[in-house]
Amino acid sequence: MPKFDFKSPDGKTYTIEGPDGSTPEQAFQILQQHLASGPVDPVSVNSVGRSFATGVPIIGGLLNKADAATNAALAPVLNPLFDEKDQLNEPTWSERYAHSLRDQEGADAKFSAQHPVIDTGAKLAGGVASMGPVVAAAPGLMGATGTFAARTGAGAVSNAAIGAADSAIRNGDPVSGALIGGVIGGAAPAVEAAASPFVSSIMARINPQGSANRQVARAISESGRPTADIAGDVTQAAAEGQPQFTLADALGNPGQRMLSTVARAPGEGRTDVVNALEQRQAGQGRRIANALAEGFNAPETAAATEARMTAARNTAADAEYGTVRNDAGRVDLVPTLDHIDRVIGTRPGQQLTEANDSIESALTGFRQRIARVNPDDFEAVQRIRSDMADAAQSAVQGGYGNRAREIRRAVRSLDAAMENASNGYRAANANFANASRDIEAVQTGRDAAMRGRTEDTIPAFNALRPEAQTAFRSGYVDPAIAQTQGAAFGVNKARPFTSQAFQDESQAIAPGADLMNRRIGREMRMFETRNQALGGSRTADNLADHEALGVNPTTVMHAAAGNWSAAIGSMLHAGVRGITGNTPAVRKAVADILLQNGATINAAALNAMVTRTIGQLQFLQQLARSDAGAAAVTTNANQPKRQPPIFKR
Repeated sequence: MPKFDFKSPDGKTYTIEGPDGSTPEQAFQILQQHLASGPVDPVSVNSVGRSFATGVPIIGGLLNKADAATNAALAPVLNPLFDEKDQLNEPTWSERYAHSLRDQEGADAKFSAQHPVIDTGAKLAGGVASMGPVVAAAPGLMGATGTFAARTGAGAVSNAAIGAADSAIRNGDPVSGALIGGVIGGAAPAVEAAASPFVSSIMARINPQGSANRQVARAISESGRPTADIAGDVTQAAAEGQPQFTLADALGNPGQRMLSTVARAPGEGRTDVVNALEQRQAGQGRRIANALAEGFNAPETAAATEARMTAARNTAADAEYGTVRNDAGRVDLVPTLDHIDRVIGTRPGQQLTEANDSIESALTGFRQRIARVNPDDFEAVQRIRSDMADAAQSAVQGGYGNRAREIRRAVRSLDAAMENASNGYRAANANFANASRDIEAVQTGRDAAMRGRTEDTIPAFNALRPEAQTAFRSGYVDPAIAQTQGAAFGVNKARPFTSQAFQDESQAIAPGADLMNRRIGREMRMFETRNQALGGSRTADNLADHEALGVNPTTVMHAAAGNWSAAIGSMLHAGVRGITGNTPAVRKAVADILLQNGATINAAALNAMVTRTIGQLQFLQQLARSDAGAAAVTTNANQPKRQPPIFKR
């Protein structure tokens, strides 16, 4: 019976006695079994690292040889530094090389036999980690991108080549390595596609919050914007009076579509989304009305503005006119009487004729009062003037424009006579006229908002004095606020204020135009979010509800009609959400994240979540795409172990 002696890396010598005709390879296998069944050495960083490095395709098969060559070359110099059992004392380089290679591969074989799970895992990790950069550099060549057919073909070819080269380096069969690598590389896309939904389903049930984080992080990544900017939009909206603005709104289309997925599937998440969006929409009119009022600095209605300004004008006029009465001289009433006589007509000797119409009737009464008044009694003349002004205003309100025009002409004539009699009255009259024009600017602004053109509105506003501009703003924004408040629920009340005309005019007229337009823009985005999440056909919602109840009528109808293929397809569709990980718990967690607003959002936590999740996704993508590394490692695992040289001691 032949005997074979083996020296282990720790210096121990083992003698294996095999049956007649046994080979050194068979004896080494017996030794491996003995070592595996004996006392187990502890796992060390060095042993795991060696397994990790060995798993690297092609290069991993050269590492032991490179180390052995280096040790054989340096042994004559370094031998005195080691114990005798660790020295390479063979006379030739090739013998020292064989000795060193045997020691290293023996240590690897012993660790593999004693710790097969750790050894295999470390080798797989080494293969995947090493092939990640290769796949990233040439994804199409390695079968990581393209159509399913292209990925399958490229994966088979590239992995076959790597498997053959790796097997050759490890003294295995290149043909077998190519076949195994090609099969694994070609099948990887199909396995990945089939396993992904099931993996998602399992992870969703184990950690729904983590699954939700990954989904939202994907949406943030798709938005193409930095996480800090997105969170900043939410917090800025809250600071500017819109705490209802959420993360889903800030994300735009990716967030809106994800919220739509939650809103169209049964569960607590749908209830939260629907309630939040509907309650927010109910307050849109009030928010826009506030934005308009604050933007135009018009806290009161146009009617209230007119009443306030009229009262202020009258109060100021009473004070000013009362002051000038004592300083006034004689009023020359003749020009005013002559003016009225030319309108109503008189007989010779200035005898009054009978009035022919309402205008002559009104002017005749005032003419008689002026003719009787004492010209030295300035206060009495002033009372007649006030009555004439009131009559003109009443005529305007009653729709008698011609009458009002003729009375006002007579008032202006009397004003001229009174101004000549009192310098103070002239100043008071000018102030009264300016205040009256300011009040009229309210109606001017109202008309501009209802039917004015930008080319006329902006110059007309700029030509007004500051007091009139304030009144103009009140009249301009009043119809817009009334329209907003009167719009029905569900109508996008922000849309009328997105026109180019309103944008241009508001920039010229409204002091707070920038803030106001930002708020209106957010209202547009919030309406779009609601429309995306809750609008459109209800078919998808109905199907989701039927699936939740387990009574999909389409399945029953197909089965009743004997259309079994359609019935089976309907039943399979009913289980899609559960298989893909789209569970109620995940949807609820997604809703909680997307509905964060300025009061609840944590920018730092959101950024950390996205950074962590994207890093995990990139690692998983790299892992899934590193088919070449897995194929090469698997190829190596399926090759016959090359036994180290056997030296009889």
